[in-house]
Amino acid sequence: MMETKTKIVHAAIVQYHRWYLFYERDFENKQRLENQLEILADDITMKSAAGEMQGKTNYPERLKVYTGWKNAHHIQNIEVNKLENGAINLEADIVYQNLKSDGSNDSYPLHYSTFLKEIPGELLPVFTEINIKPTGEIKDPTFEDAYPENRMLSLMHYWLLNMEQLDGNVAPFKELLTDDFKLNFSTNSEPIVSIEQLEQWLNGTPKQLKESNHFPENFTVKVIAENKYDVNVDFVWKGMSKEGQKLTATTTHHWIVKDNPNDRFAKIKEATIIQKVPLTPLK
Repeated sequence: MMETKTKIVHAAIVQYHRWYLFYERDFENKQRLENQLEILADDITMKSAAGEMQGKTNYPERLKVYTGWKNAHHIQNIEVNKLENGAINLEADIVYQNLKSDGSNDSYPLHYSTFLKEIPGELLPVFTEINIKPTGEIKDPTFEDAYPENRMLSLMHYWLLNMEQLDGNVAPFKELLTDDFKLNFSTNSEPIVSIEQLEQWLNGTPKQLKESNHFPENFTVKVIAENKYDVNVDFVWKGMSKEGQKLTATTTHHWIVKDNPNDRFAKIKEATIIQKVPLTPLK
């Protein structure tokens, strides 16, 4: 098996969280449906206990069965691998929960076996195949909303995916920041408060690097108001300078995030980044 780059892992995980997010809020909303269709290949195949579906055009019809349901998807583990044929394979185990309008409450573990393909010129791949298998049953479940966690993780992985491009391109970040954003980077004495300043930063330090890989740890999310979240996470970073020197560092991130569930991604209002383990050369 070839080594899978973190950029591919982030990109696949972004789409995987987005797949669930759609079901966890108003899935009759037209904009949200458009966002969902964007992550599916035209010739997608889906297999589950509910049957088989082929082709993206048949997807909206499939949603009618869920009318009036509340859904939650609690991800237990994810593994992403790039295959020799160029496809991306994402395997995951989740605990699925639903609450129906009649008050009945179901929960069961599911295994997802999915395949995605990369699109030339696009950062995010699309699903070509989604296979869902039940792996058991859970007695007397308590419904717990999974949207805050899935929503913040999709944002986090997309942020990292863009940070790892090392191309100085600020455009994708505009979608991930509120108009009045403030980024307190550990490498900057003054906060970054404009897209121009962020572009300047992206064309500074990151441009000295040949490789950049982030490994998130200790992720937590807290709901602080409706559609407002508090995120804490550590990023273990491993990279390489253009001169070939391998480096590592760990930063702690604290984000305040505002969300409009109809947008593709939530937006960072404020980020404070503190160095936890200073930049260290690796042998």
